[in-house]
Amino acid sequence: MKWKPLKWWFIGLLALLLALWVGTSSVPAQAESTTQDVFKIGGDLIVTGTPTTGDAFAIGGDVTVQEGVTIRGDVFAIGGSLQLKDNARVNGDAFAIGGRVIRADSAVVNGSEFTLLENFDGLFDRFGVIGTLYLMNVGFWTAAFIVAAIAGCLLLLLLPGHVEAISGTIQARPFMSLVSGVGGFVALLMLTVLTSGSVIGAVLIPLANLAMMLTWLLGGVAICIWLGKHLGGQNSQAHFRHFWWGLIVLFVVSLIPLVGGLLVGLVTLFGFGATLLDRYGTRTANSLPLSLDRLEHRTE
Repeated sequence: MKWKPLKWWFIGLLALLLALWVGTSSVPAQAESTTQDVFKIGGDLIVTGTPTTGDAFAIGGDVTVQEGVTIRGDVFAIGGSLQLKDNARVNGDAFAIGGRVIRADSAVVNGSEFTLLENFDGLFDRFGVIGTLYLMNVGFWTAAFIVAAIAGCLLLLLLPGHVEAISGTIQARPFMSLVSGVGGFVALLMLTVLTSGSVIGAVLIPLANLAMMLTWLLGGVAICIWLGKHLGGQNSQAHFRHFWWGLIVLFVVSLIPLVGGLLVGLVTLFGFGATLLDRYGTRTANSLPLSLDRLEHRTE
């Protein structure tokens, strides 16, 4: 697992959250040499003066590192381009989302230099950073739910009993379903970290990821049925109707800015854990030992 891309996605997410609370103008900002970390939200950032320590970044604007300036940390732009003038130096990474990295021949980047969504600069200009990322979020979840709809219909046709058993486990054992889901996710993460770069990892990691994807699909279908039953009645024969009700609800929730995707991920984690808990639908909730979750079956 490579940390660099994850680090920048994480930093970008935190910066976007900050942008929701900070009011800004579109006037370019200049960073003085005494500033440790410089940033601009809603405008262009121009780094000038003598060598500057720390990081430099802009959200919704371009970053320009003037001639001869050294950035001792990282520099990146979200919704803009990054321009390095003659003899500019970046000791860390140079990164742009929705823009380009324009580097003079004499400019130096000691770390990684990469871009994301370079061809989406027109969208960033028209809808802004948050608007563009929200449209991308809608596109991502639309594609994800189309795949889930197709996979769900196939699973309901091929394995209706297994899906129903997993849905029953979610209903009867929600606490242990969540615990199993978190445990399964952590186990996969540990497997990836411990075996990454090894011969064993080259075999196990793809197989584990494939198993996780299938488990998540099966659990996602089960959680949709569970939601559909609570919305459209408890008719045990209406599997497809319950599935579509639940799928539509989760899709609507996913469209909520920022928190929608997190809520969908949390809900589907119950289905993921329930699938592991009852061994992919080969056991029923009643066959699970009560010792697993005494909190849910406490006797008065």
